Amino acid sequence: MVWQKEDKFSYEIFIEKHKTVFIFFVTLFVCLFVRLFYLQIVKGDRYRKISDRQRMHNTYERAARGIIYSKDNNTVLVGNKFVFIVLFYPFKQSRFPSDKSIKDLNKILGKDVKFMIDMSYKCGKIIKLADNLTLEEMFKIREKKLNLNGISVLKKSRRVYYYPEATSHITGYAGEIGPNEIKKSLKHDYKIGDYIGKAGIEKVYDKYLRGKDGGWQIEMNVRGRQLKGYKYVQPKIGANVYSTINLKLQKVAYEALRNSSTGRGAVVVLDVKTGAVKALVSCPGFDANKVGTRDFNKYLKDKKLSLFNRTIQAFYPPGSIFKIITFVAAVELLNINPEKTIQCEGSFKLGNRRYSCWCKQGHNKISLFSAMVHSCNVYFYKLGLRVGAANLKKYARKFHLGQKMEIDLPNEKKGFIPTPEWKKTKLKARWLHGDTVIFSIGQGALWVTPLQMACMMSAVANKGICHKPYVVDKIVSLSGDKIYSHKLNYEEKIDLSDGTWDLLHKSLLEVVESGTGIRSKIPGIKIAGKTGTAQNLHGYDHAWFVSYAPAENPEIAMAVIIENGGGGGYNAVPVGKKIYESYFNMKSEEIVKR
Repeated sequence: MVWQKEDKFSYEIFIEKHKTVFIFFVTLFVCLFVRLFYLQIVKGDRYRKISDRQRMHNTYERAARGIIYSKDNNTVLVGNKFVFIVLFYPFKQSRFPSDKSIKDLNKILGKDVKFMIDMSYKCGKIIKLADNLTLEEMFKIREKKLNLNGISVLKKSRRVYYYPEATSHITGYAGEIGPNEIKKSLKHDYKIGDYIGKAGIEKVYDKYLRGKDGGWQIEMNVRGRQLKGYKYVQPKIGANVYSTINLKLQKVAYEALRNSSTGRGAVVVLDVKTGAVKALVSCPGFDANKVGTRDFNKYLKDKKLSLFNRTIQAFYPPGSIFKIITFVAAVELLNINPEKTIQCEGSFKLGNRRYSCWCKQGHNKISLFSAMVHSCNVYFYKLGLRVGAANLKKYARKFHLGQKMEIDLPNEKKGFIPTPEWKKTKLKARWLHGDTVIFSIGQGALWVTPLQMACMMSAVANKGICHKPYVVDKIVSLSGDKIYSHKLNYEEKIDLSDGTWDLLHKSLLEVVESGTGIRSKIPGIKIAGKTGTAQNLHGYDHAWFVSYAPAENPEIAMAVIIENGGGGGYNAVPVGKKIYESYFNMKSEEIVKR
């Protein structure tokens, strides 16, 4: 019958639709199962960590940085000042502080904190009520702690630089980390708000000094409201750094430099037996206690370049102290008689140009030895032409000029030694004999740092042994374990004949006994040294004095430069003398104590 056929047809349509719906739901459930499997099993750990990070919030308490000590008596150069702050924890109590408790707190802090506490309750977040509490305020709050629900007093450390300016370029300073520094320091787990060393020891040894932050791990709900303190971790103080600096000598050097003719320049004093830096001064200095304040910003615009470490970053022409290199090269390479004299008439003519001596009337007949003692330019002009530019460069390199000394301070510069190849490439000009003439007395495109000059004199004092300079002797953890100790590093020995070393030593000794360095003479102490007056294209000449003492058994080597100070014998030498007087007086005091 017709109606039976229609029922069968309708049934088949129904079955077809049923299959379609069934397949749809099966497919849907399979997709859901695959997605859930992917989220829960494959990516489960990842999303669990993300969830935990969103649920748990860390409130950091900054760890105090380690202390920096001087070598003499372990005097604290950089330490920490602890201040107290008051925090309110909305999840730490079951009831709101009473009106009387809030009134007591207002009286102690000198301000109304009820509104701040209300806001803390509403937001469900920790809030700081006061900073820089006095000891008296701190004790008053702790006396009433039982009635002050949710109130907590914590210690917070602040860096203190006890000898601002005098030690500023050694210790450096620490400040809040910037975005660029975070990108460069991803391996060291820095975060926004952390303090990081910005200069000096603070920067180079930051990983030891910084310590490990502590604080609260707080549970939060989906709305970001803090529910309760989950765990508190005590901050760990950083390790202590013991520098090589002799604080008494450092302060004397800074005062002598500050009171010099211009008050600008640098001093480096090295222990010739180890390379330890006993004093390192760049003047003017800066006050690191002002970091983060408006007062510190003035240093950024200071035309005196107070933040600039002149000892390792500034380039100066060496002037006549470079005659030590010319002297050594000549004695080693030329069959030269140190007693043979030439005539100095106050100038030297080469082609159409005349090169003058500082002594305008001339030195008359003068030998190699006396030319060194009295710093005769004319003698060294002629000597330099005989030695040649290539050999001057060779011996300058032997004494590590034009190279970094690899001191453990940041941003050291390597200086520059000119060559014929450099002039041809960069200046598109040919090297002339006149270039060699001025090269031989330390002028032209020749640049050195005060640290390099101190290292040069240390090598002379040691007859060729040059120690790498360093400012940190050891680092000790809070538990007393030595986690770093400096190991002596030697550069390749400068190989010169004994006769060359002896003649150089004898001439440098006579420079102080009767020559241009005579103003540095100290009764009972033999000093060997060399003065220099370096011409400056941008202003007055620079004044140099490099030396070592005691000459017969050297202990320290020194480089002094006074920017725009004029003659080295008149202006740099007195600064060096004050440092030697202080050093040997201290040595005498040590002997008496023994």
